[in-house]
Amino acid sequence: MFNAKQDKVRKLNRPDDFQISTVIAEGISIEGDLIGADSLRVDGKIKGNIRMGKGVIIGESAYVDGDISCETLIVYGHITGDVQCKTLTLKSAGKLYGNVSMTQFSVDMGGQLIGAVTVADAREPILLESKAN
Repeated sequence: MFNAKQDKVRKLNRPDDFQISTVIAEGISIEGDLIGADSLRVDGKIKGNIRMGKGVIIGESAYVDGDISCETLIVYGHITGDVQCKTLTLKSAGKLYGNVSMTQFSVDMGGQLIGAVTVADAREPILLESKAN
């Protein structure tokens, strides 16, 4: 029924399809940049930029004040900052206030995105850079 490309996109949007190597739990606050090669789940508060090599999940209780760059970003919580990723999924409770550059995205009913959106051609690489403060 679905072609292989649709199945791949559908699979990337499910949080259980990539392993989380680090969790910032609810009740934890971090000030500073987070940089890593693997995946991250945030349920707490972060004031700083996040740059991960794989996926990032922003949980419903999470607040991030900073830029995010990663391959796959799934947002259930709040982000204030610019985002660069390959795949963005904004869930119904998710709120993203900032500019976004991605190759593919989906927004569930109720999800909020306020900012400029740039959809890059999937054949062109997206440069994942951190901004100098």
